[in-house]
Amino acid sequence: MRTDPRRGFTMVELVVVVAVISVLIALLLPAVQSAREVARRTQCTNNLLQIGIAMENYAATNGAYPPGVVDFQGPVTNDPAGYRFGWGARILPFLEHRNVYNHLNFHLGAFADGNRTATDVTLQGYLCPSTGIANNMSYAGCHNDAEKEIDADDHGVFFLNSRVARRDLVDGPAFTILAGEVRSSIAYGGWAIGTAATLRNAGWNLNGEGSPDFALAQRVRTGQIRGNGRDFDPVVLRSMIESGELTADVVGGFGSAHATGANFLFGDGSVRFLKDKISRRVLQALAHRSDGEIVDGDAY
Repeated sequence: MRTDPRRGFTMVELVVVVAVISVLIALLLPAVQSAREVARRTQCTNNLLQIGIAMENYAATNGAYPPGVVDFQGPVTNDPAGYRFGWGARILPFLEHRNVYNHLNFHLGAFADGNRTATDVTLQGYLCPSTGIANNMSYAGCHNDAEKEIDADDHGVFFLNSRVARRDLVDGPAFTILAGEVRSSIAYGGWAIGTAATLRNAGWNLNGEGSPDFALAQRVRTGQIRGNGRDFDPVVLRSMIESGELTADVVGGFGSAHATGANFLFGDGSVRFLKDKISRRVLQALAHRSDGEIVDGDAY
């Protein structure tokens, strides 16, 4: 009996081949996704390293770190009013963004229409690639060790009209947080504005589900709040505050889209990944520049 050379796969053989391919894909996809996340987390780490270098160069030039936010009086809330230029705008020349910096009119406020052309620019160095939602700031300076409105007497490094020098990091630069990741600053504004858009505190558990930052990120992902990105509008922000959709006087904490934790920039220029299981007491000690508390490296 001769076999037809044109005979194709039988149904059983086809099912087996499809099953084998499906198993291989199922095994490979997690590995590919994991590799991509490692690359994204590495890029995020590099972003914070560059921000740290820019902050140190600013301090070397001006004698202190940039102010967290500049305004005429405090406390500073999330309401889109006042001067409110933040640290993200001040360090631009040290991040090779002098052209954007030169287009900012510091005689006007950060919310002014005359600054919209510059403040609407998306700066990739301020974006964590893992965020996955429209945004124009993924990092925030640490203004305090507990939840409170941003004011002139806060315990962090970046707060209202602050002028903190390296010598003021009494607990030691290696044990003082300068900045960390945020899950979503999207509704409060962008990199130029010194509110919850670029300032946070350690009054909340890292990536904690009860934090306003976590809730805000969830609402953005489900479409309840549209990401502002390049389309941020102070009028929309004010209406959301007036309606109660966003809170004017709550600043919020740190968090990220990375699994199990977030990247933080410390005063010694290092970037460390803090796990979201970190004790709030330890996180608060790292956020306070001069509380005198000794923090064991094994605690984080």
